[in-house]
Amino acid sequence: MNLNFFPNYPFIEDIIAIILILIVSYVLTRVFSYLINKLCVKINLEKTLEYLTKDLVKYLIYIVALILILEIIGVNVSGIFISLGIIGVVIGFAAKDIISNFMSGIFLLADKTVKVGEFIDVGNVKGQVEKLGFRTTTLITSDNLVVTIPNSVLSKNPYTNHTFLDETRVDLEIIIPYEIDLDEFKTSSLKAISRLEWVLKDIPPKIFMEEMNESGIELKISAWFNEYSKMEEYRMNLANVVRNQINLAKEKNM
Repeated sequence: MNLNFFPNYPFIEDIIAIILILIVSYVLTRVFSYLINKLCVKINLEKTLEYLTKDLVKYLIYIVALILILEIIGVNVSGIFISLGIIGVVIGFAAKDIISNFMSGIFLLADKTVKVGEFIDVGNVKGQVEKLGFRTTTLITSDNLVVTIPNSVLSKNPYTNHTFLDETRVDLEIIIPYEIDLDEFKTSSLKAISRLEWVLKDIPPKIFMEEMNESGIELKISAWFNEYSKMEEYRMNLANVVRNQINLAKEKNM
């Protein structure tokens, strides 16, 4: 049976075959992405591994599609693989940044120092990790900006992970007048801060004296909590409690 529909225009069949390969590749990436999402939810796999798995499957599908397209247009794929030993050095120099980012992504996954959902500081950028891929890491900043950082930047530069540990500390520096009794203020403030719902019960809040100056006594108040994303909200809560305690102490001395 002759399936050659365009005997006088064989290149048309090649174009159709290439289009079909591209369509099938796109459909396969969508299907596998959907299946991986379902599987990760079922086995409770962390988002970092989910994104990296989807990237790996996507690249594998693209590589297979590229090989099929090259064969259709008459490129000797076997010869290309043999020639890789000769041109590998050239490709390596040309794609060194891509390779560096790819390897850095693998090391980040292995080290588990950065995960999706965590808050990190990289240089002058601070945000929540939205996606960790093989080449780049995507952050969402507090003002809702999307920042894409090459993985090689994370591997070559120091970065701060604010949520790697479950507990986070919020600090508040204040100055109280000299006429306020320091011991009474400290006792009453610690009791009031401990009653806040978000303050961890197993790590009691603390008040430290920093220094004494013309304005009064400088104190640092520290409390521990779990949700880093609410840092500023909890700092405001802490400030309100301390302000009330200062007012009560002043009223007592009147």
